[in-house]
Amino acid sequence: FVARKTKDTPWKLYLACVYFTSYTITSVGYGDISPVNTVEMVCCTFMLIISGLSWAVLLGQVCSIVSNMNTDEQVFRSTMDELSMMMRDRSMPKDMKQRLRGFFLSNKTGQRRQRQQRIITAMSPGLRGEVVMQLNGVWVHKVGLLAAILKEADEKNHFDEITPTHNFIVDVVQTLKMVFYSQAETFGQVHVLYILNR
Repeated sequence: FVARKTKDTPWKLYLACVYFTSYTITSVGYGDISPVNTVEMVCCTFMLIISGLSWAVLLGQVCSIVSNMNTDEQVFRSTMDELSMMMRDRSMPKDMKQRLRGFFLSNKTGQRRQRQQRIITAMSPGLRGEVVMQLNGVWVHKVGLLAAILKEADEKNHFDEITPTHNFIVDVVQTLKMVFYSQAETFGQVHVLYILNR
């Protein structure tokens, strides 16, 4: 009777193989305590599969959070990858490749600010005006004409209200376009205001 009950049948062997494969793939380890009958092997197999999937989902979520912590760096790396692919596909000379990489590396901050401009555009007119003046107030005071207009408006306004003169300054600032130039590149047009930032 005992020999008949403990005889290995094909489905028992198959179940043992599934159990062995499960704790090998999930890297749980063999351990000192192992199942000794069919019911224990079935329970352990289900536990291994469920815990393995749960651990995989948890690791995926953590990796996703960590990778999305610095979106600007991701965008920059994606741009550099596209640049490298373009230079390789077009068979560009080595010196031009170096110049292009140097240009994008040196303008990393400028490209980030250009992307931030889309956020400013989505603001309400009042908030946009305040943010624009806060971000560009340093160079506005260095431009003689704009500084004089702003000073005159501040002297006439005793209640810290937004006046048409302030709106004019905001419109001027928003009209400016951000343009990047590489080293030793010539630029300059007549009747155009340039504000240089190196």
